[in-house]
Amino acid sequence: MRFRNFQIARLFGIRVFADYTWLPVVALHIWLSSVFYLPRQTGFVFSTAGYYLFGTLMTALLFASILAHEFAHALMARVEGIGIRDIQLHIFGGWTRLEDEPNRPLAELRIAVAGPSMSFFVGLFFLACLLLVEWIGPVNPLRLQFRETCRYLFVGNIVLAMFNLLPGLPLDGGRALRAWLWHRSGDVVKATRTAKQMGVGIAYMLGSFGIFSALWWGDYVTGTWLLIVGFFIGNVAESDWRHRQQESSRVEEEAGSAEYPGWRVSGTVGAVMSRPAVSISPGCQINDFIEQTLAKHPHATFPVAVDGRLHGVLDLKQLRKLPREEWEGSAVRDVMEPVSEALFISVQASLAHARHKLKVSPVGRLAVIDPKGRLVGYLSGSDLGR
Repeated sequence: MRFRNFQIARLFGIRVFADYTWLPVVALHIWLSSVFYLPRQTGFVFSTAGYYLFGTLMTALLFASILAHEFAHALMARVEGIGIRDIQLHIFGGWTRLEDEPNRPLAELRIAVAGPSMSFFVGLFFLACLLLVEWIGPVNPLRLQFRETCRYLFVGNIVLAMFNLLPGLPLDGGRALRAWLWHRSGDVVKATRTAKQMGVGIAYMLGSFGIFSALWWGDYVTGTWLLIVGFFIGNVAESDWRHRQQESSRVEEEAGSAEYPGWRVSGTVGAVMSRPAVSISPGCQINDFIEQTLAKHPHATFPVAVDGRLHGVLDLKQLRKLPREEWEGSAVRDVMEPVSEALFISVQASLAHARHKLKVSPVGRLAVIDPKGRLVGYLSGSDLGR
């Protein structure tokens, strides 16, 4: 069942929605803080109306803190050039919906850590308010209320930040982990798979601790809540992974009469590479190559492959060094650059990683291979420029 959303605010040009699962959580938090938390912390010195007044204030400031967390994500994404659809509040907190995925690891990292950083900052703000309340004036019931409100919001924001930094999708720490792995390997799909596995592991740990809390301590409320949160995290992590898989395996346009598997994932090599790659066999004679292939495809370099497997790259600069009289008995393998890590890149690699590899490539081009090692395209500086 899908609950309908309703708009509650619009800030910085960004719409804020809440779904109807959020309303019971707000009401429950007001009730728990007004009937249990504040009276026990302050010694039952206020009327019921007084406690409900501060319970409502505490709840409003808590959800304002969650909104500040989400707006930090949204505004950082805007700085990175990514549009914002909206911010949604739901039973598990909040969610910033972006119009597109970050196309660089560092962009994703900055967007991911912006939220927890804001929560830490808000937590420190309420800590400063707590110290100020402790410092000024004599002890009185009203000051006790403000003190406990500030203490609660300080702890709540720090816990929110630390929980979100757990290294597993869909949490912010999982997105930061994916960005780091993506930056190291250049493969966003592999990075997503690892971050998803971490997220599922966190979901199982939360669920297991929830069962333990219910059976060992008899805390059925906390146990049930941890089970629900664990299920939510695991489900969203799997959903994020399936989305990346579908994007990376989507079928693209036909090239000629053959169909090529689609790799048009925003921010990766597959989205900009040239294909089909014009490759030649290592056993091809130099004369045949010049008369048949080079005459039709006047490129500066050519990938050398057999049955789709890369063997090296032929650079015309190297070919020119071979005396013309030796062309007759020479083959491509005699003058090609043998295959090495510097000559190829994964179709799923990030564009930032591709720029770095192109700078150090001995031939100024990169053969593009799929996860099975097959040649699927060719990448040049002009491809990146597009």
